[in-house]
Amino acid sequence: MTDTATETTADAPVGPRTAIVLGGGGITGIAWEVGVLARLLEAGIPLGDADLVVGTSAGSVVGTTLRLGGIADAYAEHLVPVPAGSTPEAVLDSESFMDRITQAIAGAEGEQDARARLGAVARQVPVVGDEPELVTTMRERFGADAAWPAGELAVCTIDATDGEFRVLTRASGVPLHVAVAASCSVPLVWPTVEVDGRATMDGGLRSGTNADVADAADRVLVLSCGPELPQSPLGPTLPGVVATRQDAGRPAFVVEADAESLAAFGPNSLSGATRQAAAEAGRRQAEGVIDAIRAYWQG
Repeated sequence: MTDTATETTADAPVGPRTAIVLGGGGITGIAWEVGVLARLLEAGIPLGDADLVVGTSAGSVVGTTLRLGGIADAYAEHLVPVPAGSTPEAVLDSESFMDRITQAIAGAEGEQDARARLGAVARQVPVVGDEPELVTTMRERFGADAAWPAGELAVCTIDATDGEFRVLTRASGVPLHVAVAASCSVPLVWPTVEVDGRATMDGGLRSGTNADVADAADRVLVLSCGPELPQSPLGPTLPGVVATRQDAGRPAFVVEADAESLAAFGPNSLSGATRQAAAEAGRRQAEGVIDAIRAYWQG
């Protein structure tokens, strides 16, 4: 899959389509998105019937969970303390992380080249053990032989060698747990994941949401775990995608983590210590948009 999102939906049926876009955000982002979706589903909004679910990083975990019908159970899981060692954790200093990205992509000639330069640095993170920890974790979560969901699911990744944006689907032939692990492999933090013999990393470095993958859909609900910059040297960002849709008369409905939710996340999005608070914040934020989302989703 190349950097043109239209290929993802080339076989889409003619007529109204709905899509859910779930952005990246680490462990706390998973919790927040689960909280939002749990409340919306509980309110009877049939988000599970979306024609397309697009997941990036944390969103790939939540999107898979949504497609498998497990959001309610996932929310309940987030209300209990994290068992020691059950979730890969890391310390992510946002300021230092962004400084390292800026250094890695300095002098890049275009978005794909910038991602390739970042991938070169990402490939230097060593694998400890027989396989990347994220692969083991996603195998345990979803199963080694788990089939891709029947509903269309797009998992966003980046080839860490040449910087190509790859949207993995059922047709890609990649095991589901491997695809999700690759989408979650934050560069400079976790090692890349091998997909089709290629080192692969977190698709969130192209865009926090990759909302353009759902461009063919008439109605798009986006969950964003934080604000995206208006522009990025790595790829399209949510504000630009939303503006383009608005100009075309097809507005997206964006739920962005508000100040209270961001405070609940805490300083480290890759720690499970605040996942309960983040999940509850997501549920609280969803409460305020139930009626608006129901009206939008039903067209």
